[in-house]
Amino acid sequence: MRKIYLFFLLLCMQVLSAQFTENDIKFWVGTGSKKAYFIADFNDDSTPNSYAWGYRFDGNGLTMEDMITAIAATEPKMEIEIPSGFLYSLNYNHHTPSLDDYWSTWSGNTPSTMAFNNGVNNDLLVDGRWYGASYSFSPPTMPSLPVPAYSSAWFVPSQVTNWVGSGTNKSLVVIDFGTDNANGNANSFVFGIKYNGSITAEQALQLIQSQASYFNFASANNQITNLTLNSFTGNTSGSDSWKLYKGKDLSSWQTKANLSHIQLSNNDWFGLSFGQRRPFTPTEAQLTLGISSVTKKKFNIYPNPASDFIQIETAEKLKEVNIYSVTGQKIMTSQVTKIDIHSLNSGVYFVEIKTAESATVHKIVKK
Repeated sequence: MRKIYLFFLLLCMQVLSAQFTENDIKFWVGTGSKKAYFIADFNDDSTPNSYAWGYRFDGNGLTMEDMITAIAATEPKMEIEIPSGFLYSLNYNHHTPSLDDYWSTWSGNTPSTMAFNNGVNNDLLVDGRWYGASYSFSPPTMPSLPVPAYSSAWFVPSQVTNWVGSGTNKSLVVIDFGTDNANGNANSFVFGIKYNGSITAEQALQLIQSQASYFNFASANNQITNLTLNSFTGNTSGSDSWKLYKGKDLSSWQTKANLSHIQLSNNDWFGLSFGQRRPFTPTEAQLTLGISSVTKKKFNIYPNPASDFIQIETAEKLKEVNIYSVTGQKIMTSQVTKIDIHSLNSGVYFVEIKTAESATVHKIVKK
């Protein structure tokens, strides 16, 4: 019996230590053949309150301080103070700990086996080792299980080209189906909405539904029961459900219990994810999914596929042509009907054609 008990105890410890690994990290900083990992636990009332980053490096003699400084230099939403090698303050988005307590620092072979260490400037970085900072010194508390940190710069409102609604305020609605497509891109999509004053989460979805025929949703008891976006579907069933979030960018998502807890004002983001992943880097739904075949008939792009140039035919007066990558990044802008594309890498692109009368998006292939 004792052997069986020890076996199950060891098995439970292995399961706990496997809950978060290097493979879960999304945000990497630095270059090199060696890897170290950093967890910051703010020990506040937010959900989540603990995040993890990855750090690549070469050489010897680097410390926790070097790793934290490099992460803060890459993430504009993080602010740190490390006077004389002492981690005095670490602020990240809405996480701004008071100065009533201190940061304790940790290191170990796994996230769940870290031990209290000698501080950020006395613990050298070791390839494959985990390091942590926890806002609790009296007594010190080991960092809790983290979520992978995202970068606030991975998607910004200026990347949205087509806005739904009208008004002076803007918000983004990110819808993540929790899966990945064959190209390795997340099936996560974003709508930009405009409105006046403030708007509830449900009103934001109703606004999108009223203007995008390929988007539909239903709700009950302040929860999303099903949602479809073109061929993507998320229907609540068993443990599968839509999780709700609010933030200011991808790095600042906070979990919300239900739709009634989300009120949007200017520059707020609303996120929905079908699964455990927080809403990930999106592509613009209006570009990738909302292509009207009726409107497309007014335009012609040839050759397609193309190697060196594309020619646009339209009877309407051309205002602007924008070319986007499949991730929604604007690659090129032109005001002429013949566009040189020889500098583009081979692959799929979206061509947005704007005229005085309309705007439409077409898919092209660069050979």
